Amino acid sequence: MLRVYGSRLSYYTGKLETYLRYRSIDYELLPTVGNEREILAGAGAVQMPVAKLEDGRWLSDSTPILAWLDARQDAPSIYPGDPALRFVALLLEDYADEWLWRPAMHYRWSFRPDRWYVSGALADELLGPMPLPRFAKQCLLIRRQLWGFVRGDGVTRATRAHVEQGYLTALEALETVFARRRFLLGDSPTVADFGLMGPMLRHFGQDPTPAEIMRRRAPGVYAWVARMWNARATGKPPGLLPAVDDAVAALLREACETHLAQLRENAAAHTRGLTRHDMTIQGCRYARVPTSRYRVWCLEELRREWAALDERARDALRPHLPGPHADVLWDDAHASASGYDPERRAPFHRAINVFGTGVPR
Repeated sequence: MLRVYGSRLSYYTGKLETYLRYRSIDYELLPTVGNEREILAGAGAVQMPVAKLEDGRWLSDSTPILAWLDARQDAPSIYPGDPALRFVALLLEDYADEWLWRPAMHYRWSFRPDRWYVSGALADELLGPMPLPRFAKQCLLIRRQLWGFVRGDGVTRATRAHVEQGYLTALEALETVFARRRFLLGDSPTVADFGLMGPMLRHFGQDPTPAEIMRRRAPGVYAWVARMWNARATGKPPGLLPAVDDAVAALLREACETHLAQLRENAAAHTRGLTRHDMTIQGCRYARVPTSRYRVWCLEELRREWAALDERARDALRPHLPGPHADVLWDDAHASASGYDPERRAPFHRAINVFGTGVPR
């Protein structure tokens, strides 16, 4: 029995839960609130999710948790065997984890119906023992999340339209994909599908405003969310694409123009020792966004995966990775050292929060 500390409304907990259900791995979902001291001592940071094995070891960070668990399955992997397709899956997982986070948090906390729905559910799930009225708990949660993870992460009047367009563009690209096949890269889910379940399950597919947008504009994506939640591994070899098609290429282009551009600017700011920085994404200027050491590590991991590819795989991918944004994957001018997990012990390393102490202020 795996003990998972998280929430039924949590972005990354939903990603991990989808995988555990897919592999039929028994788990118990527990709250982080009330267990902070144990989590901090065992995992290094209080975040969602962290997991504890029966032997007492702690796992943190959904990406390496999935990789570690999957390497121990006596079944076809969620990581494509073709090196080029594997890289595509990893890049799209990272895009889902680190770029779609911003619109997901915006829709959840900027819209009145959404923030009152979610704050109520979180107050009941996580803050039940706190000796305050439910309304007061909701107000505390709204203030923390809205000022920290929305306005504190660069969502303003000037950027709001671009943030929302990021969600709409992802829906449009994915709707095209799922009109052709059941999962992102073929007839079986890959790590890219599980990554996208982070934002699509617990935020976009569940919160009132983005869920209505999804149902209306991308019913195929809405059906895929349910299909992923209900998916179970069959043991059959996966039937995946032989190469990137135009539907996946459109999503890759969006990932390059948004996520890789973000990683490039974040790495440059980290190298300069800046705690906040400005960045321009698709012509939209974001001011004073928090610099993240964790995202420098994300870029290091993508660069390491790119460096491991042979020339055949690189030649197959370059037409779908437009510059100058994708140059961050191979141009050493963009390299920045995070100093995070140098011994490569993930998911058993000492975790850090994506935003320093936890909430960007």
